[in-house]
Amino acid sequence: MLLAAASYAQSARLNVDIPAEPLDKALNALARQTGIQILFASDTARGHTANALKGSYTAREALDKLLSGSGLVVREQAGGTYTVQPADATRGEAALPTVTVNGEAAESAYGPVNGYVATRTASATKTDTSLLETPQSISVITRDRYEAQGAQSINEALRYSAGVSSYGAGTRSDWYTVVRGFDPNVYLDGLALPTTINLASWRVDPYLLERIEVLRGPSSVLYGQGQPGGTVNMVSKLPTATPLHEIEVQFGNNARRQLAGDFSGAIDEDGKLLYRVTGLVRDSNLPFGPFKDQRLLLAPSLTIKPSGDTSLTLQASYLRDRTNSSDNFLPAAGTILPNPNGHISSSLFTGSPDFDRYEKEQWSLGYLFEHRFDETWTVRQNLRYSHLSLKDYMTYGVGLDASDATQSTMIRYAGIAKPDYGRFTVDNQLQATFRTGGIAHTALAGVDYQRQRRNNWELYALTSSFNLYRPSYTAFDWSIFDGSTPESTLSIQEQVGLYAQDQLKFGQHWVLTAGLRRDWSKTSTEDLINGTSTAQKDSATTGRIGLVYLAGNGLAPFVSYSTSFMPELGTDRFGAPFKPTRGKQVEAGVKYQPSDKTAITASVFEIRQQNVTTIDPNDPAGTHYVQTGEVRSRGVELEGSAELNRNLKLVASYSYTDVKNTQTNDAASLDKTPIDIPRPRHLASLWLDYTLRGGQFSGLGFGGGVRHVGNSPGASDNSLNVPGYTLFDAALHYELPKWRLSLTASNLFNKEYISGCYDATRCIYGNGRTVLATARYNW
Repeated sequence: MLLAAASYAQSARLNVDIPAEPLDKALNALARQTGIQILFASDTARGHTANALKGSYTAREALDKLLSGSGLVVREQAGGTYTVQPADATRGEAALPTVTVNGEAAESAYGPVNGYVATRTASATKTDTSLLETPQSISVITRDRYEAQGAQSINEALRYSAGVSSYGAGTRSDWYTVVRGFDPNVYLDGLALPTTINLASWRVDPYLLERIEVLRGPSSVLYGQGQPGGTVNMVSKLPTATPLHEIEVQFGNNARRQLAGDFSGAIDEDGKLLYRVTGLVRDSNLPFGPFKDQRLLLAPSLTIKPSGDTSLTLQASYLRDRTNSSDNFLPAAGTILPNPNGHISSSLFTGSPDFDRYEKEQWSLGYLFEHRFDETWTVRQNLRYSHLSLKDYMTYGVGLDASDATQSTMIRYAGIAKPDYGRFTVDNQLQATFRTGGIAHTALAGVDYQRQRRNNWELYALTSSFNLYRPSYTAFDWSIFDGSTPESTLSIQEQVGLYAQDQLKFGQHWVLTAGLRRDWSKTSTEDLINGTSTAQKDSATTGRIGLVYLAGNGLAPFVSYSTSFMPELGTDRFGAPFKPTRGKQVEAGVKYQPSDKTAITASVFEIRQQNVTTIDPNDPAGTHYVQTGEVRSRGVELEGSAELNRNLKLVASYSYTDVKNTQTNDAASLDKTPIDIPRPRHLASLWLDYTLRGGQFSGLGFGGGVRHVGNSPGASDNSLNVPGYTLFDAALHYELPKWRLSLTASNLFNKEYISGCYDATRCIYGNGRTVLATARYNW
């Protein structure tokens, strides 16, 4: 039996719009749209089709009409709950038979997902919307899925998603990643995280999340400035009325030890005050070098619900990392190209043991507020301030020493970076749900404001060379910085945006989504060393329009057009400020979701980013740029997740992505693929998980996955070919009433491979085998 949504006032008239469809789906749709509770046995509903229902009804009226002609009736229970059962079960006054009710709340776009398959999202529209009615390709990576795969970072959680490529999981940054060939825009609970440079990345531990959503294509219409490839929005764990107590212990290779906890529930008897406290502490070694990888994390939250129409959730987080880089820059000669000295080991440490370190602290404070005035109007305000500070002492290679004929010596630089960031973001939304004739509207209007202050201090110098085949670690010479001039800048970025969107549903089959936004941005930069400053103002209008056809059998073809903008800092040789880069995407596809256990999406797309800077051909010195460049990305993506039965779950994806510099004044890179992050043309993955249900070994499960990454170009002229690779993952888990035990292995066979090359001087090995044993206890 299914328990769908929370109780609602029985006498209220409710706006519903439900097509003729299987009865169980119609009852769950009614629960989602109205908030009433409905109990029904799956066997009772099976084989029945509900009548189409559209209009304003009381809860009882809506149920009676859905059940008309089915032989089933509705019975009202205490507390505003309704039970659906055969008509003869209501005869007489005999009590209902005792049954076991396994309740599942109807999915919300802002909460957890049971299993691998999600049905709703808020990332694409900022409203709680069915994935089928969203006219863009979007992936929802559920917590059940990425935990089953043993993901320990956001990068690892995304590795089975179509169109996403990366260098792999690092200890310092989550965002060595591209989506459809461009850097992703990163959000947490719909609010932008600090935009960072170099390795000062804001980290979000997957243990804090309910789900991760990847919206492909431009999203400036709702979020403002950003890249055109896609947006990653992470959804936090929030307080629950149902008591939750969880302790998790984890051990792994590299002496990994982790303790985590997640606790939630009601503080008062009325359930108007809810709390949640999530945190972890970790101690581990890095795969190479004499360094630890340590994390301390705490995220408390409090929800205040004075009524069923008002909710305020206060959020805070604190993270401290003490680690170092888990990868090296190594030359192509000795990794993907021959070297007379042989192969360079993937476990070679090329840094300075007595100098290198990475110390980060980040914290945030904010809230999520919502108030529903009536059945039509809802207002939301989401706000957060985030702060990050970092001390990064690094030693890194920049290629082979040309003066060494043996090709064994690497030139190295040492650097110190001490960035300090603060970002304030607030998003105000007004939503209206209403009808005009035969058209149902979900209209949204909003204004958001963002301000980021970034103080960046960096110092670099040439340090001692390093023999790649006879490594020797001498004491670090601090005198190399004598006479070096640091870089110190203070920049302030501000953005104000006004946006409007309407989701129009025509009858039972057509859904049109249209939106428009206007942004004003300002960036000022001060060079604290030279005393110079610059300021730049930009404005842009972006939009989106998309159409979906709901065939009624779970099939939903869609087409959409969307745009983006991104301020481009700097000036041309005449001193004129650069215009924002502009992105536009055309996408067409089809989604198939016949039930809440299967979701498949197939899409084709083309993205063009214009106003890209390229070398000014009329500047003899070659130091200035003009905005005549263009980058084009086009491809095909297939992705599906399914729970084929009670035992078997599946995730599969394939993507073909062709990214090119279609316009540039650099002849060597014209019609070549950008290489700052690997952009292989072909990506494919498959994950299967089988769990025994019944018998002596009930609860025992096995998981296995394979990931294939095709060849990718290296160097800006694509003169290097980085070989493709195939990796295998595995999992073993055992579920008991209060326990979940698991053993996961990523890159099971410890394959050695190069994940990408910036050029012939800087190639990076991918992650080796990672094995984790986890024991989780819930009560």
